Amino acid sequence: MIRRITKKAFHIARNKIRKPPTNKSIFKENLRMIEIETFSYCNRKCWFCPNSFIDRISDNKIMPEEVYLDLIDQLAEIDYSGEITYSRYNEPTSQRELFIKRIKQARERLPNAILKTNTNGDYMTRDYVEELCDAGFNQLWIQQYLGNDERYNHEKMRWRAERKIKKLGLPAKIITDIPGCKLEYDLSYRGMTIHIRSRNFEIDGSSRGDTIEIAQDYVRTQKCTQVSNNMYIDYNGSVMVCCALRSDVPGQESGIMGHIGDGKLWDIYMSDAYKPWREHHKEDGPKEGFCKTCKDSVEPDYMKEIA
Repeated sequence: MIRRITKKAFHIARNKIRKPPTNKSIFKENLRMIEIETFSYCNRKCWFCPNSFIDRISDNKIMPEEVYLDLIDQLAEIDYSGEITYSRYNEPTSQRELFIKRIKQARERLPNAILKTNTNGDYMTRDYVEELCDAGFNQLWIQQYLGNDERYNHEKMRWRAERKIKKLGLPAKIITDIPGCKLEYDLSYRGMTIHIRSRNFEIDGSSRGDTIEIAQDYVRTQKCTQVSNNMYIDYNGSVMVCCALRSDVPGQESGIMGHIGDGKLWDIYMSDAYKPWREHHKEDGPKEGFCKTCKDSVEPDYMKEIA
């Protein structure tokens, strides 16, 4: 007599013989955002950024095309549908022809990925917005700054934002207006999201791995998900553990998890280099080292007061 196998028993049996997760499958399940710096140049030396003392102006170092395409092809292998952000510490829109080319290459291979960038907006025009949209771009985050050494001025930021909105010729609405702290506008163009943001880095900034005199007395207690859900690639192919650290800042070498060419992205992601960082952020509690004064993803006090 043939014994009928119940649905429950079938699933139990199948799970027993199911193959264990691989580096590739774990990477696919956990990766939410990858940030790629396709070249090094930035036109600014803002006081709250390590570019204030690291030269990113005189010599533009470009990530080789074969390295970039290898990254994109690896993401295509896992049918990646998360975010690709084209900003580290460069100004991605400054090299227009190259930027558009890289977007088109990514969109061709990754039809479901969310392509976005942060930009200082210095190069942004209406026709540039149109070209980005035609290339398949999704989100444009214009981060407004004043002069390299200027501190936050709310009304100056408002004037700059309104001037930018007029230049783009797009409808906009204010979504955040907190004097002395933050000013934000939302715009859109043919389904592409455009966000203009101004914030006071003295109260809502980060020390960038103890390189900037911001929040030096702050002690982080909130765990960070960057080490598990994000990956950061510098222009030289270095894979960095988080957004605050970079391969060209002396003393931050411990933040390099590997290099493109050392192996597949998922093998670097699962390497021993990441383990102590992830262990450090498994739970909330006082953080140490570069993480101690980092306020990334921590809600500013002024937002708590409003709530």
